[in-house]
Amino acid sequence: MKKILMICLLVILNGCVNQKPLEELGLITAVGYDNQDGMLKGSIIYYEFDPLHPNNTKMVTSLAHTSKGVRQKENLASSRRLVSGQLRVAIYGEELAKSGIISIIDTLSRDSEVGTMSYLAVSKPQAYDLLQLSQESEDVTNAGTFLYDLITQNVEADSLLSPTLHEFMQCYYSEGRDPVLPLLNFKDGTIIIEGISLFQEDRAVGQLDSSDSFYLKLLLDPFEAGSTEIILPKEKVNEYILTSNNKQKESVYISLDHLRSDTDIKLLDKQTPSFSIKIKVKSRMQEISENYDLGNPEAIKRMEEAIGKEMERQLIQVLNKSKEMGADPVGFGNYYRAKVGYDTFSKEEWKDHYQNAEFKVKIDVEILRTGVMD
Repeated sequence: MKKILMICLLVILNGCVNQKPLEELGLITAVGYDNQDGMLKGSIIYYEFDPLHPNNTKMVTSLAHTSKGVRQKENLASSRRLVSGQLRVAIYGEELAKSGIISIIDTLSRDSEVGTMSYLAVSKPQAYDLLQLSQESEDVTNAGTFLYDLITQNVEADSLLSPTLHEFMQCYYSEGRDPVLPLLNFKDGTIIIEGISLFQEDRAVGQLDSSDSFYLKLLLDPFEAGSTEIILPKEKVNEYILTSNNKQKESVYISLDHLRSDTDIKLLDKQTPSFSIKIKVKSRMQEISENYDLGNPEAIKRMEEAIGKEMERQLIQVLNKSKEMGADPVGFGNYYRAKVGYDTFSKEEWKDHYQNAEFKVKIDVEILRTGVMD
């Protein structure tokens, strides 16, 4: 009897569900926003389900004062009802990002159809231009899924910090940390990640290139299988170079992979404020541009010390660059707040303290293997 009642209940409830035939919907996979004459210019890429045309994507653009107003106008320009349940990435033109984007992102976060794991990014050219060029590109069939795959594989390869909607909102509402997002560009017929965009609260204040972003990730998210290329002054390891193969007389190029790291950050002095940053890096040397004495333990030790010193120099440079921009992507403010107490911490006062912050960096590098090829 109970089973019959359950079946009847399921049939009745099923009839109450608002059905959405796939053939009548436009599935939004990417959205882009720009500032144009004081109004919001919204562009969307949506997918139309059609078994005869598997890559049937279209682009619609409109102007309004709010993101919801943009969506209403875009619906008027589409033959199918646009839904955002399959949104993969939201892109913000760099000029718009400089003026603050929390109102647009907050609206996105409160849309029940949009998942919090959707990616956010900043576009060097206008978001409209980036999406328009991707529509014309033979390399990009659907900008939304292409960008999602591009960002996902770089996050999984330890080359990029994860830029989900959830993580942006978490950093924005954090008292002592600012968000970062990948910076996109269109080059050689395809979309590329050019670096990362640094924010102060919700305003983009500068950018780091892809090599600098390695050092930011070293502090924020321990590497598990990363890779990087280090350039050393030749004089630091010249003693153990057997024969020179490199046309660059001043530098030695070293490729490291299977990189793992462990970072410890502590506040040393509340007044300055001064931070101690200790990092342990274990890696495999995949390639070196010189004929180096890799069988000599003393030569490997010299190489480890030289790489550690070079990483320390680069990391301090990245931290000072971020400080000059007024961005705290590492969250030193949170370390500071944990020491001084939540009641005495002020976000506005921290911005002033941060400009005087000092960093004492120590990086220990251990090369586990050399010369092993995949």
